[in-house]
Formats: sequence, structure tokens, C-alpha cells
Amino acid sequence: MNLDTRHFTKAERRFAELLKKHHVPFKAKVKLFEREVDFLIQEKTVVEIGDHPQDPAKNKALLAAGYSVIQLTNKELRESFSLVERHLLTNWIRV
Repeated sequence: MNLDTRHFTKAERRFAELLKKHHVPFKAKVKLFEREVDFLIQEKTVVEIGDHPQDPAKNKALLAAGYSVIQLTNKELRESFSLVERHLLTNWIRV
């Protein structure tokens, strides 16, 4: 998957590389309920990345439909990357 700089932020590209490194299947920029999410992993886990406020209505709809919603800031990916990686492998990914 080509994550070009026009449609993906540096933080999103970095997160995608992390998923690829650990062979985690994912889809990026997916439409769910007419709204775009940054990443969909493991069928029911949505990951939103960025420093912008998240949409509570979108998150509520996702949760009601059985999705888990994880929100990461650019700062977390920049300054705590190893912690995000460790958390991803121990808590978010079901093998």
C-alpha cells in the first residue's frame, strides 16, 4: 500500500509502517457509516491519528456497532513510539 504524502500525515505513515513491520493487516482511509476513519485493523478496531478533536458522534456510532476506537496523537507517535508499539502488540492485536 502506497501511503503518499498528499493524503497521509507523517504520523499516519509512521503508524502504517509499524503495522507492516509486525505483519498486521490493515486498511487505511476506510469509510464506515459514511465517515472516514484513518485505519481499520483486525476487522473491528479503528485507529484515529492526529491532534484534531475527534468527532464524538462518529465514535459513538462506531462503538455502538461493536468497533473499538483507539485515538493516538501525533505527539504520542513522535515521542512515545516504542510505547505505542508495545501497547499495539500486547493489547490491540488479537492473534
